[in-house]
Amino acid sequence: MIFAYIDTRPFLFVLGIPIVILLTFLGCAIVKSRVRRWKASAGTLILYVLLFAFFLYGPFIGQTKTREYMMSWEIKPPHLHGEANQGTQIKVPEVIFSFIEFPEHFIGYHSIELADHLKKNGKDEVKALIEITSDYGKVRGYSVLEIVGAKSWPNEGIFGGSSGSPQRFPWD
Repeated sequence: MIFAYIDTRPFLFVLGIPIVILLTFLGCAIVKSRVRRWKASAGTLILYVLLFAFFLYGPFIGQTKTREYMMSWEIKPPHLHGEANQGTQIKVPEVIFSFIEFPEHFIGYHSIELADHLKKNGKDEVKALIEITSDYGKVRGYSVLEIVGAKSWPNEGIFGGSSGSPQRFPWD
């Protein structure tokens, strides 16, 4: 079982409830409060739930920003992996975009339509509009919204990555 893909926030929430109640009882005992312990526990539990909900679904989650990048592009012919892999062959060209400011980062598509669109445009450098989504300031993902005026295109696969050990990232 791979634990990296399990969201731990619900477990932290459930484990935090008895801890909050226990600390409330302990605080009431130390201070010798005249407030009934169940009222103090209910109040702190409500506060705990509200704060947890605020940090779980509040303004820190799903922040999006749209940026425009200049990108260079190249079209590579379809990959052929021998006759044994006939069923898994991708028979469309790879269109690979590299960031001008961040040349070690790239985004690629397997798309005939996008390759044709870029050939018609004829420019070596094109503008790409990218939406970046982050949670707590950490990038969750990105989505290419537009490339040289094209807002959507059929594709058989999308990939992205970096080469080497880049010091800077387009998302920062």
